[in-house]
Amino acid sequence: MVKKQIKAKITNAELVKEKHKQIVEAASELFLEKGFHKASMRDIARESDIDLSYLYKYISTKDDILYLFYDYITSQYEPIYRMIESAKDEDPLILLKRALSLVMETIHNRAHEIQTLYTETRHLQRDSLHTVLARESEFIKIVEDLISRGVKDGIFNTKDSFMAANIVQLIIVIESLRGWNFRDRYNFADFTESIIDFIMAGLKVDEKKWQEIKK
Repeated sequence: MVKKQIKAKITNAELVKEKHKQIVEAASELFLEKGFHKASMRDIARESDIDLSYLYKYISTKDDILYLFYDYITSQYEPIYRMIESAKDEDPLILLKRALSLVMETIHNRAHEIQTLYTETRHLQRDSLHTVLARESEFIKIVEDLISRGVKDGIFNTKDSFMAANIVQLIIVIESLRGWNFRDRYNFADFTESIIDFIMAGLKVDEKKWQEIKK
C-alpha cells in the first residue's frame, strides 16, 4: 500500500496514532463546516482538545492533517479492495457485485466526508498529492485486474479494462458528488441496485445470468 510517512516529534507510535485519529476527527468536522483554508490550526487544536504547541509534536504542517484525513477515509474501504485482491478463485461477477455493494455502503455512511475529500484534496502539497493519486491508481488497478479476469472467463465484455475500472471507480462515488439530486427519488437500496445494474450493463454481463446472481 502506498503511504506517506508523517514526521512526528513523539516517538511513541501508538500515542501518535491515537493523536492523529483525534486530530483528523476534529479536522473533518471543521473542513466540512469551513473548508480547508478557513479552518485554522488554532481551530483544529481547539476542536481536537490538543494545545496548539502540542499539535505540532504530532504533525508538521496543515497539509499533514489533510493527508491524514484522506488516509483515514480511504482506510474505511481499503479492506474491500484487499478482499478483491485475495479472492483469486471466486467468480468475478459475484465478487464485483459484493465489492461494489460494500464500497457504496461505506461511502454512503461517510457521504459528507467523501464529499469534503473530493473538494479539498486539490489543496494537498505535491508529495502528498502524489501519494494520494498513487493509492487511487492502486485501487483502480485492483478493479482492472478483476474485470480483466472476468473478460478472460467470458463474464464481462469490454475492450478496455483500464477505462472500465476508472469509470466504475467514478460511478460508485456519485452519491457523494450528486446525492442532492437522488435523495427524493431513491432510497439507498434502490439507488445501489440501480448503479450496480448500470455497471453490469456497461460490462455487458449476460442479463439472464445477472438476474440469477441478484436473487
